[in-house]
Amino acid sequence: MQAPFEEQRTGQSTMALLSGEGEMHLPIVTSRVRPMRGDSYFGKCVIRLLERDSPTSATIAWSDSTSCFYGAQLWRRCAAKKGGVCSLSGQTIARGDAVYRPRRVQPTPRNVEAMILAAVLETVSVEERI
Repeated sequence: MQAPFEEQRTGQSTMALLSGEGEMHLPIVTSRVRPMRGDSYFGKCVIRLLERDSPTSATIAWSDSTSCFYGAQLWRRCAAKKGGVCSLSGQTIARGDAVYRPRRVQPTPRNVEAMILAAVLETVSVEERI
């Protein structure tokens, strides 16, 4: 059983929050994506090619038990803006290489920094487990 003072304080705190007078801690929202444990991180995920939407886009299922799951994520072909590692093959990606990347949407996908070499993805069959 709470002491009368504690009951009163709890009631006052509740009323202050409901009336907007209390201090509220809102979640911090940011569109900035932090690198997740270096280049080798994306090599530990399960990737499936679901559909080739056009010559420059593909729908991919991306699953990583420690960070994210995207059942149908649109990836687009582009030139790599910086070097990296192919999430599918582990091959080195140089700036300017043709790659597929997740489409930027809000909220920003956790795997937004991932890249797959176009030459590698284009050899994979639809629905083949990679």
